[in-house]
Amino acid sequence: MAKKIARITAHRLKECEISMEKWAHFTKWKTSDEWIDDPVFGKEWVGPTCVLYNPNDGLVYVGMTSLAGDVFYTFDPRTDTWASLNYPGSRDRYGSKIHQCLELDAQGRLYGGIATLGDVDIWPKARGGELFRYDPKTREYEFLCIPIAHDYLQATIMDRKRGIIYGDTFPGRKLFRYDIATNQARELTMLGNIAMENLAMDADGGVWHTYEMMQWAGRHPLLRYDPDRDEIDFLNVDLPDVGSVIRRAGANQIDSSLLTKDGRLYIGTSAGVLAQVDHRGPKITYLGKPFPAPRLKGLIEGEDGLIYGACGAEYNTHMFTYDPGSRVFTILGPLVDSRDGTRCWLAHHMCKVDERTFIVAECDNHARASFLFKVELEK
Repeated sequence: MAKKIARITAHRLKECEISMEKWAHFTKWKTSDEWIDDPVFGKEWVGPTCVLYNPNDGLVYVGMTSLAGDVFYTFDPRTDTWASLNYPGSRDRYGSKIHQCLELDAQGRLYGGIATLGDVDIWPKARGGELFRYDPKTREYEFLCIPIAHDYLQATIMDRKRGIIYGDTFPGRKLFRYDIATNQARELTMLGNIAMENLAMDADGGVWHTYEMMQWAGRHPLLRYDPDRDEIDFLNVDLPDVGSVIRRAGANQIDSSLLTKDGRLYIGTSAGVLAQVDHRGPKITYLGKPFPAPRLKGLIEGEDGLIYGACGAEYNTHMFTYDPGSRVFTILGPLVDSRDGTRCWLAHHMCKVDERTFIVAECDNHARASFLFKVELEK
């Protein structure tokens, strides 16, 4: 039987409104430092960018966008309350978000990485994004390293078996490896002019990313890093490209990924496509596009065997399920507050609290500060 949404509630950390004129002027003409120094963008325009549920304390850990550097919070889904984790944002003027960089280890500690809203104009003077470790029991931070000097961390993924964290960076667009035991990071490769949203890991620990074949083709094929050989295979295979349908360049780049318990790797693309990747071929299988709008985020495996996800953009956002057995998508409904009609601009990430409660991170809203959306399914 198809699931149904019982209730959705939107929860904001700050109130902030942005006029269309201000947004257009800043995005077109203002420097990175001018964004930081603006009293509205610099202090009030915030939004959640990634979420991680911690079963040890029942809290959702929230990576935020904040030009003031206040980038780490918890949200309690039982009481719908926020709490700051007092991230020391004064360490770096240009560290302004935790994008897709939260991981939980076996000891209950969280690993995070700092991203930026700055552009190329900050690169010579920027320190670069730090990897950090946070212990919820002691509430203490440990700052581990800056993997790539001047660059900031867009996404990370953890290989718990080998004790490795992989990540990609901006604005330099590089792939790195961080070994937890030795506290050493090293660059694996540059990636070209691509979107830096996410990366993926298969059942054998291989790490997947798109890269740019820029000289002639203008394509974005996949590469796979093999940790056992310590080598990268630049594969001549692409994720399904429906860019001509949605009129978006680079639409077949990785937006989200999920490695299921039975070892299957699923990837969501920027165009909103769901694909399955078998690294033994490699073989790419197009599974479908659940919704006409672009983006596909927050892939989660449910106890019921379904894959849950969030898709869409520009207030046209929905939650869906995919049944691997029947290969059927089901749209559960739009991401809209049941009480007042507040709509989610962009569903950027999602986590599962229990089998019927999900938290969706909205970000990059052009008109206001962004919200967390708590989605409760029917019993």
